Amino acid sequence: MPPRASPLLLRRRLSTRPPRRDHPKLAALLGVLTSPPTSSTPLPLALSRAFPSPSDAFPLRTLPRLLPLLPSPLLSLRFLLWRLIPSSPPPSTHALSSLATSLPDLSSSVPLLLSSSPQPLPLPHYALLLSISAHAGVFPASLAVLRHMRSFGLVPDAACFHHALRAAGSASDVSAVLEIMAGSGASPTVPAIVTAVHKLAAAGSFESARRLIDKMPEFGCVPNAVVYTAMLDGMCSYGDVDDAVRLIEEMEGSGLGAKCAPNIVTYTCLVKCLCGNGRVAEALGVLDRMAGRGVVPNRVFVRTLVQGICTERRVAEAYGVVERVVGDGGISSGQCYNVLLICLWRVGMTAEAEGLAQRMMKKGVQLTPVAGSSMVRELCARKRFLDACHWLGIMEENGVLCDSDVYGTLLLGLSEEGHVHEAAALGRKVVEREIHIEASCAERIVELLKQYGDEELASHLLGLKQDAEVLSF
Repeated sequence: MPPRASPLLLRRRLSTRPPRRDHPKLAALLGVLTSPPTSSTPLPLALSRAFPSPSDAFPLRTLPRLLPLLPSPLLSLRFLLWRLIPSSPPPSTHALSSLATSLPDLSSSVPLLLSSSPQPLPLPHYALLLSISAHAGVFPASLAVLRHMRSFGLVPDAACFHHALRAAGSASDVSAVLEIMAGSGASPTVPAIVTAVHKLAAAGSFESARRLIDKMPEFGCVPNAVVYTAMLDGMCSYGDVDDAVRLIEEMEGSGLGAKCAPNIVTYTCLVKCLCGNGRVAEALGVLDRMAGRGVVPNRVFVRTLVQGICTERRVAEAYGVVERVVGDGGISSGQCYNVLLICLWRVGMTAEAEGLAQRMMKKGVQLTPVAGSSMVRELCARKRFLDACHWLGIMEENGVLCDSDVYGTLLLGLSEEGHVHEAAALGRKVVEREIHIEASCAERIVELLKQYGDEELASHLLGLKQDAEVLSF
């Protein structure tokens, strides 16, 4: 009998398929949702009677796969509000993002839900709707929530206004939120102002963004580098590089105050903008500007600059940046060279990337899991599966563990190309270590292994897949 992996591990790693419509819990849920509502048994009560323990019946991790299967966008939304009762802990940012992606047609379902609610919703439900709308980037839904709250005399808290500003897609959207905020007597907080300034600048409304910054003292807030960096990044998003450069020069001067001096995030935004517009020479000069002001590069800055240089295939200058940063002692050589390795792979400089990896190995510079995984993925993308298998083996000997998706991609590639021996060795490793393989990928691998006559290994992988499907709901 094939060995079985840990059920908990499988439930967390291998569950990717939505529940089947004939699943008992889903069938019962569809029955409740499609039954005509009555005044004596509203939908929330009917759901609670059918499922006394919502969190046990419908774990949070299953909701993104479940919501699209429900009869209508409105019922999906109503079910979600019932499932996430006001007293329950708020979902994580990752969970909210997944829910926002899975909820269909928020722009119409949220206003429809609100228009059919003659009584105000619980305050946590308003906050949840605004947060989900922000993650989905659906401003009409956010505006409908704010207006519904105002119609009942409810004042949104700072977090609610911040969520609405995050969903804004234009300068007029930002103005609409600020108008409601002013009408409710609420003052914007620094996070809300930062978001509003970025949105205004990204829409090209630089003067409006500047006026909002100038009004910060009226709200009890002090302008700082964060809000000016938001404005600079918005200018870069809009494509106005010259105004962004002028703004950073203004920040470097003394006119805006000591708290508005550019920091490493500001310079990173500028470098990304310059590189994105082909102004690499100016981007390289940012290092000197930083050195003159005592701002030390970090890994994100180095990655941004090196990526921009590599995109232009100016490899010698990329090495120069790495050697300079390492020489200054701000970042270790291992971190810098791993950043360079990833950038070389991403821009398709295969020979240079492999040469760098070999030199790193010889000099004892450890590859990071991110760099190693990027390397194997790129080799697989180029159909160089045997080379990828070779490098994976070397990295594992040196204690570098790649991401789980790398194993599935490589195993499928080896199987499709007929490299039976290598596929079997890697497949046994996958089973022994209980490595995550996506269900669709696992099915194809099992088919190929059976064709090659490796029934035993195919049954092991099939066993993992079946366990995952049983536990997927």
